[in-house]
Amino acid sequence: MSEVNQTLNNSSVSPAEKTVNRKTLLITILVAIILIVAMWIWKSISTNNLEEQATVNQNKLKQQTKTIIAQTHADHLKLLAKPFVWSIRTEMMKGNNDQINIYMNEMVREKNFQRIMVLNNKYAIVSSTNKKDEGKSFDTVDSMSKLSGDDTKVENKGDSILTLISPIMGFNNRLGTLYIQYKVPSPSFQP
Repeated sequence: MSEVNQTLNNSSVSPAEKTVNRKTLLITILVAIILIVAMWIWKSISTNNLEEQATVNQNKLKQQTKTIIAQTHADHLKLLAKPFVWSIRTEMMKGNNDQINIYMNEMVREKNFQRIMVLNNKYAIVSSTNKKDEGKSFDTVDSMSKLSGDDTKVENKGDSILTLISPIMGFNNRLGTLYIQYKVPSPSFQP
C-alpha cells in the first residue's frame, strides 16, 4: 500500500504546472468574456443603425403621405371650383351679390375652408367671407402675379395651405376671379 501512495505522490502535478494550468484557464475565460462583450457591442451598434434607418424611412414615408394627401385635396378643390365658379358667374351676371355672399358663407362654414373672396375684373375684392377685405385691392391679401392666366390654379404652401385661384369668365371677357384658401387637415400617424 505504501507503494501506491508513493506512486500517487510522484504522479501529482507540480506547483509550476498548476500555475500554468490556472493561467491557461484564466486566459480562456478572459478571451471568452472579451468575445461576449465584443458581440454585445456589435449587436447594439447594429440594432441602433437599424432603428435609425427605420426612423429615417418612416419620416420619409410620412412626408410622402402628407404630400399625396395635399395633392388629393388640391385635385378635389379644383373639381369643386368649377361648379362654384359657374354659380358665382350666374349671380354676377344678374348683379346679385347677396346670393354670392350666401354661397361663400355656406362654403366657408365647411371644415377647413379659411377664406373665400370674389374679385372683380379690376382685381378689387367685391365679396369676401372676411368683410374687412371688401373694397380693398387684391394685392393687400396676396400677390397680383397669381391672378394672371385664364385657368384654375392651386398653390400648395408647405402641404398645409392650398390657395385656389380661378377666373370667372363671362361670354367674351373676364368678369372676376375666385380666391379660396383651404387648410389641409394634418394626418395623424399611429405609432
